[in-house]
Amino acid sequence: MPGQKDPRDRLINFFFKLYLALAFVFLFLPIVVIVVFSFNVDKFPSFPLKGFTLGWYVQLAGDSRLLDSLKNSLIVASSVSILSAVFGFMGAYALRSYKFKRENIFLGIMMAPLTVPALILALALLIFLNNVLFIYNSLGSVIISHLVFCAPFAMFIIRARLTSMRSNLEEAAWDLGANTFQTIKEVVLPLSIPGLIAALLLTFTLSFDEFIIAWFVSGFQPTLPVKIWTMMRAGIEPTINAIGSIVFVLSMTSLLIGEYFMRKKAG
Repeated sequence: MPGQKDPRDRLINFFFKLYLALAFVFLFLPIVVIVVFSFNVDKFPSFPLKGFTLGWYVQLAGDSRLLDSLKNSLIVASSVSILSAVFGFMGAYALRSYKFKRENIFLGIMMAPLTVPALILALALLIFLNNVLFIYNSLGSVIISHLVFCAPFAMFIIRARLTSMRSNLEEAAWDLGANTFQTIKEVVLPLSIPGLIAALLLTFTLSFDEFIIAWFVSGFQPTLPVKIWTMMRAGIEPTINAIGSIVFVLSMTSLLIGEYFMRKKAG
């Protein structure tokens, strides 16, 4: 009868939903366990839980080691996200406005850092920064290194936003006497804001959470993931569960907000 679904379709839909539910459980259950242990009274992560406490979060607030590395991560991630958005917009707008004969080659070159294993990329950046640019391990090294793989993400996000914009809006601005700079400022940038925000949030999260490259080039100014790794080598401390829970919430919030802006329709 019309309007009734085939039983086989309902069965297929059920299995797809079950598969997605199991996939999410598999991905997030270990993180949920860390969050649960961050509120556990017992210093050792084990079940059954011995009681509820906020003491590890209070202790975290006084841990200068983690707070200093958190500050380093915030400096790096903020700088990388802003620079990635700027360079990403410039590259995306150039690709949209000027037709390159070898555009696919350019896009392939931009994607190259994303396809190289992180360990190889980190080693290459370490050698290049130390022996060619003579920039030795510091937060500046981390910013440059993270920019290498974050800028392409930003460019592709912003390019997708610019591609969905109607070209006649720019043509109308030119017909009204606006030059290229005025058109970008008054027409393109306002309509690109959702893409720019999405690029900022995504690249901030990528840089903030990145470990391997930062471990190679951070030197005596470790980012938060690097500091957590060095602390874990001596054993898991409850404060690590607390900071891990906070970082997870911040990262997921940033990604969800970025996804919201990516889905906004262009003018």
